[in-house]
Amino acid sequence: MQTTDATALPETGAAQTGVRWPWLKTYREMGVDWHTVPPVPDKTLSDYLRDHATQFPEREALVFMGQGLTYRELDARIERMAALLTAQGCRKGDVLGLHLPNMPQYVVAFGAAARLGMVCTSISPLMTPTEVAHQGNDARVRVLLTLQPLWEQVIQHAAGDMRSLDTVLVSGPGDYLGAPFTGFSTSLGSVRVLSLADQMQQPGDARPPARLGIDDVLYLQYTGGTTGAPKGARLTSRNLFTNNIQADVFYGYRLGQETVASAFPLFHIGGAAVLFNALRTASTFLLIPDPRDIAHFVGEMQKRTPTIIAAVPALYQMLCQHDGFRRLDFSGLRMAVSGAAPFAREEIERLASIIGENKFCEVYGMTETSPVQTLNPAQRFKPGSVGVPLPGTRVRIVDTETDREMPPGEPGEVTVSGPQVMQGYLAMPDATADALREHDGQLWMHTGDIGYLDDDGYLTICDRSKDMLIVGGYKVFSVEVENTVQALPRVALCAVVGRPDTQRPGNDIVQLYVQPMPDPIKGAAANDEALRNELMARCRERLSPYKVPREIFIVEAIPLTSVGKIDKKALRKH
Repeated sequence: MQTTDATALPETGAAQTGVRWPWLKTYREMGVDWHTVPPVPDKTLSDYLRDHATQFPEREALVFMGQGLTYRELDARIERMAALLTAQGCRKGDVLGLHLPNMPQYVVAFGAAARLGMVCTSISPLMTPTEVAHQGNDARVRVLLTLQPLWEQVIQHAAGDMRSLDTVLVSGPGDYLGAPFTGFSTSLGSVRVLSLADQMQQPGDARPPARLGIDDVLYLQYTGGTTGAPKGARLTSRNLFTNNIQADVFYGYRLGQETVASAFPLFHIGGAAVLFNALRTASTFLLIPDPRDIAHFVGEMQKRTPTIIAAVPALYQMLCQHDGFRRLDFSGLRMAVSGAAPFAREEIERLASIIGENKFCEVYGMTETSPVQTLNPAQRFKPGSVGVPLPGTRVRIVDTETDREMPPGEPGEVTVSGPQVMQGYLAMPDATADALREHDGQLWMHTGDIGYLDDDGYLTICDRSKDMLIVGGYKVFSVEVENTVQALPRVALCAVVGRPDTQRPGNDIVQLYVQPMPDPIKGAAANDEALRNELMARCRERLSPYKVPREIFIVEAIPLTSVGKIDKKALRKH
């Protein structure tokens, strides 16, 4: 549905003057060609991995709990997994559900599915049985791969409600650590439930690799969006690998030389994108099954020094508080990438003081754009913004009511057009038509984010449209208040939400939630009332009166989503 030939984008008219496309000036100053996206090879994930098994056979592809798996070994596991799926009757177009944390099984299964022309959909391990069954039915999952504890807690309660499901493959936490989960098989009605380790030991041949076209859907990734039921974004190999290559104009991945440490969950589009780029470039990828186990994450980086780190802001904050992370040798680190949530300037400076200057870059995007739209490059980093559009990517800021394009500096809804934009939502034509709208002969993804472009083409996100508050008729952007508060050294995490003001219909009461830093002596949070007074003084000093929080809550821990983002939905229920 959506294609963009970036090499054919003319630099004429309004674009040439920089009025509509102000980022062109910044690109010229950096010596980078925005118009030309490097060519995308006609290759799928399976093709890349098979090539690396020949070119880099002994290079570690994956590292899990300290144990490495080479590209030769990974390709052999993928071939065996493809044979297993063939034995289950899987064919091109069938859907494989991946219900796992960050483990080798996830990567092996994804590679095998790509080899057979199947479609993968990631299912969060944090979902309830009802949520799993809903996604399984919507995506028409035929085979589901899960983990033994998740089978016991979730899948055995959901599988019977998944109408298209034929087979559940149950893996064990120790399958790649010398203690495989074996000797298990059962059934739930017509659904076969089998041990993955047992089945991987059975003889069999994979069906000859399907000719999966670069424009065939490879990944069906679900997103909750701003409202409503989860929607399956249909992403092709071209979407995903074009986006990798667009971002790589700034990243500069070196073939067969990088070690990537990422704690993004693979079931999230951010984690999947980092994984795809690592596998595309024959990098070594450190699999971190529990991102909140900071000691383990740091330990893995001590054993294999990363050249690239990718994490969400909340995780970087936790890393910066860990002595082991601060003592790591970062001389070989080329880049630290952040995304999925705003990162306060003071926290970026704290990270830079540990890893070194000019290594940090920030990305902005969403599931529907595979996921990156803009990138704030380390070599020309502008604090407070999320960077310039990627090569071949256009951004328009439009009035939410009239769709009129807003001038630089004026906020509106962020819309984006480019080769990374999804093909649409699965079986949801109305939602697709609402998200993808035509303008100037191009389809534009309406993100639901509020932001503005400056004169250099850098995008600043003010807020999610749903997180923007109204106080006395004025707009209050929660990010602005959060950044003001986060700068205080006694604040570990903070979040701003609003509740309806019953005395003033149509208005909100600004609520501030703060998770304080532990007291270094007592090991507990500092005095709540003293902290409240400090927070209020800071806000009154830095913010207009209508932006100052009316209600402040000091909490032991601010809830986080599975990706490590602050869970504002949970706070609104507080």
